[in-house]
Amino acid sequence: MKHIYTWLMAVLLGFSFNQANAQATTHTIAEIQGELFSSPLVGQVVTTSGIVTANNVASATSGVIGYFVQDGAGPWNGIFVYDNTQAPEIGDEVIIEAEVQEYFDVTELGNVSYYSAVSTGNDLPSPSIVSSGELASSEAYEGCLVQVVNAVCTNPDADYGEALFDDGSGEVKTNDYMYLPETGWVLDETYSITGCIHYTFEEYKLEPRFAEDIITGFINGVTEWLPAQSLTIYPNPAQDVIRMDTNEPGQLTVLDAMGRTAMQLTIQGSIPTVDVSALSPGVYSVQWLTKTKKANTKLSIQ
Repeated sequence: MKHIYTWLMAVLLGFSFNQANAQATTHTIAEIQGELFSSPLVGQVVTTSGIVTANNVASATSGVIGYFVQDGAGPWNGIFVYDNTQAPEIGDEVIIEAEVQEYFDVTELGNVSYYSAVSTGNDLPSPSIVSSGELASSEAYEGCLVQVVNAVCTNPDADYGEALFDDGSGEVKTNDYMYLPETGWVLDETYSITGCIHYTFEEYKLEPRFAEDIITGFINGVTEWLPAQSLTIYPNPAQDVIRMDTNEPGQLTVLDAMGRTAMQLTIQGSIPTVDVSALSPGVYSVQWLTKTKKANTKLSIQ
């Protein structure tokens, strides 16, 4: 019995020791990005965590060079990890200790000194639906999973495996660091493309990961196809009025606990204020539909 007790104590102490020495997160990815072109933490060693959204990122000269990690949906929440030692799978939740670097104006993590896969098979953050013109100039989405919808290929061969696409708002370039269609891109064809945004050779480029990231042909009823994103409403809980964090017109539908429509409005303004004083106290489901996205959230009325 004494031997069993001693063994059990050793196991428990070992478990406690490992738990105590597990890396604690010091910064979110948004804090590392700093909502700036250059990170305010350059040169510092940080510990962060997130879900691997893309792996096996490769270059023509160096082979596999890293992967993308994201800790939430939306802008500023993604980052590239320069690391050819680990081999994560998409959907892995990882904890990483690394140095914050600016490599040719790319905010990235390098010199990885600690890596741990906490869990596998996790859902990825919803890709942000962003216009091609905004993607081509937006630091906010660097490292993030995004989608461009119904964009026409204006140049299928812009050299080095790259191509140009335009949804009417301006051109964005794709790259082949992870995937390039076997038959190439088709001039004047319409595509919807998912991928991570990477900054290389002084341009923001969309990096599709595999064949499933590419849909060929114009998509009708785009909001029915797109995954639901989150919608920010404040204050929440509310009493009389709410404000919606949206910049495009759309239709707001509020459903009660029984699924009945309690309110439905067509809204045109940016960051609109909505009168909800007619709603009875309770919890409601809110649906927001625009031409390019759909979003859901819950609203509590006091």
